[in-house]
Amino acid sequence: MTQDDRELQEVMNQLSLLEPGPGDVPKPASRALAEVQRQIHAPRSTPLHTFWRSFFANSNRRMATAVALLTLVFAFALSFPSVRAAASDFLGLFRVQKFAAIAISPQQLAVLSRIAEEGLMPGKIEVLSEPGATHSVASLQDAAQAAAMDRVRTPSLLGDADTVFVMDGGQARLTLDLEGVREILTMAGADPSLLPDSLDGTQVDVVVYAGIELDWDDGTWLVQMPSPLVTYPEDLNYVMLGEALLQALGMSPDEAARLAQQVDWTSTLLLPIPQSTANFNEVNINGSSGLALSSLDDDYGAVIWQQDGILYLLSGQGSVNELIRLANSVR
Repeated sequence: MTQDDRELQEVMNQLSLLEPGPGDVPKPASRALAEVQRQIHAPRSTPLHTFWRSFFANSNRRMATAVALLTLVFAFALSFPSVRAAASDFLGLFRVQKFAAIAISPQQLAVLSRIAEEGLMPGKIEVLSEPGATHSVASLQDAAQAAAMDRVRTPSLLGDADTVFVMDGGQARLTLDLEGVREILTMAGADPSLLPDSLDGTQVDVVVYAGIELDWDDGTWLVQMPSPLVTYPEDLNYVMLGEALLQALGMSPDEAARLAQQVDWTSTLLLPIPQSTANFNEVNINGSSGLALSSLDDDYGAVIWQQDGILYLLSGQGSVNELIRLANSVR
């Protein structure tokens, strides 16, 4: 075999690797179309899906979950404006109106992480209604109908969203175990005696409504949903529980006592923000109080606010000032 023949044979051997095999036979058009449609409409993980699941995650939680548990026990139970139920019901009803943030040190996060790793729970969590899967829809009108909202608000400074998703809500109940809550407080460095014996067995019901997520190809996304609803016995002491929460998040007893008296616990949701993760500041969005958060390198940010009973979370890459500008254009 000549050199030219050997080179030609080598080329033919390489080309043979590209020869279609049995698995490469073209699929019938109907089958291919069905697979494409299935992929388009299949449930997927989105920021909204992650947000919903954080309400009803299982007990195998790590650092962030420890904070979420404390927030569920205290901030969620405290931080919604009271709408009095009928006197015979003896329940308080709450929806979030505004936000406040507290910075958590890396040291306190490590403490909360250990609490989560040990599997300590504040009580029994029952999922009464499992959150639904996230599905794409064809239009804003379809999204509003599926989420039972009157309409979908969008930033006027952005074009149409590239994808629209809807997810059903869910419902859960927390029955407090006083011994467990006090153990969590003790491990977090808080004073367990702040909680009265009457708290044992208290039930806190959380209802999370369906929400809508708009995604843009540049990485910007907007979540909107009716404010979650929390019901609990109306004789809970907001200030006392707020003081316990602040201590658990790392404040000294004196600082926690002072701030607990200043915060309007009937209208303010307290958000714990790790110092090593983000910076934050209070902002005004369309006349409503909100929070702006930015990563330490300013490459990513988020704005959260409430207006007319709807919670909004706008997030994306780049300057938080640009996100604030976009948030103010939501109509």
